[in-house]
Amino acid sequence: MKSSSDPAKIVVLGGSGVATPDLAAALVSIPNRRRLIHLVLHGRSEEKLARVAGIARILAGGDALLEISYTTDLEAALDQADFILNQIRVGGLEARAFDESFPHELGLPGEETVGPGGFANASRTIPVVLEYARKIEQICPEACLLTFANPSSLVQYAITRYTKVKAIGLCDGPVTISQNVARAVQVPVQELVIDYVGMHHFGWVTGVWHHGRDLLPEAIAHCEVASPDVDPAIVRALGVIPGLYLNYVFHPEHMLAKKMGKRTRAEELLELQSELLSEYEGALAQGKAPEGLAKRKARWYQAIIAPVMIALAEERTQRFYLNVINQQVNAWLPAEAIVETACLVEKGRVQPLAAPAAPAMVRALVQSNCAYEMLAVEAIVERNRAKALQALLVNPIIHTYAQAAGTLEKAWEKQERS
Repeated sequence: MKSSSDPAKIVVLGGSGVATPDLAAALVSIPNRRRLIHLVLHGRSEEKLARVAGIARILAGGDALLEISYTTDLEAALDQADFILNQIRVGGLEARAFDESFPHELGLPGEETVGPGGFANASRTIPVVLEYARKIEQICPEACLLTFANPSSLVQYAITRYTKVKAIGLCDGPVTISQNVARAVQVPVQELVIDYVGMHHFGWVTGVWHHGRDLLPEAIAHCEVASPDVDPAIVRALGVIPGLYLNYVFHPEHMLAKKMGKRTRAEELLELQSELLSEYEGALAQGKAPEGLAKRKARWYQAIIAPVMIALAEERTQRFYLNVINQQVNAWLPAEAIVETACLVEKGRVQPLAAPAAPAMVRALVQSNCAYEMLAVEAIVERNRAKALQALLVNPIIHTYAQAAGTLEKAWEKQERS
């Protein structure tokens, strides 16, 4: 068994993503590191992996505590892995473009993690991720899987429900919310303790503490900063700060209007991906960092992924907002549900902290989202159409039977025929 002084092997599934070099940059930027990390990028295209790994090495700048390699051999990648980052995108950006566009025909906004698009993404992704998880069970059963592939909490629930793999979910959303709240109350974010309750892309700030004083009323008074995408009247009525993506719940008509007639984000990323891969070739020849990588804006590596990796690998003590199995965190949710909550990372382990109280309406909305996620995952794994319809009928963004049935036709039965 490895000790914290031995090199840590971190495997990246979906490692050929063009933003992956930013992970190397984020890792080497963390101060006072002491443990050698072997970062192994896994993907299907050796040519693409070679370019991405080469740029990652350039961004690492010859750091003595980071080694970077790549392979298309899954078993070799997983052998003796300590940590695994799941960032695979099943179907690529072309499939994401479908997720972001077909809901418009149902009168709903398209998005890859919530609503009809999120269900379509889950239907493709979960079966594939479970195949990877079963390989992890066989090859490196003690490894910790850090899952970032969307829709994140549905993927994580599938892993924890149907395999024995230890999985932690990561999202930079709570970091962004915390930064918004800090700007609203004009206090440095590192000085605040923020009470947070909910699920992935369905979280709520219920307390803002600064040296024992609750600044939540002040945050609500400046909610156009703390929660810029939700109508202030809703924030004031609830008495809490809605997190990112709740604009899809409260303002679906506005979100649809913003997206109609425009290119999807996936289409923009496809164009950027081609540009970056071409630029990578030239940058590698010259041994310099590509300027275009900043356009991808992969903030999540710096915000949450690299800090959690280092905290776990080096057994640091730090507080993060992570997605974990509920157990007893929220007594009003099923024990097996996946929740997003404050956690203490200590001695290489993740310990969820007690969740704050939540208003009745927030509990009701989260319970509805929780029922959707659990039913959707079970339906996808069991290939149970009736259960899938149940899930979609309680989805907080889908409001009618016609929308639920339309989602099944376009996102479920389409895949059955393919």
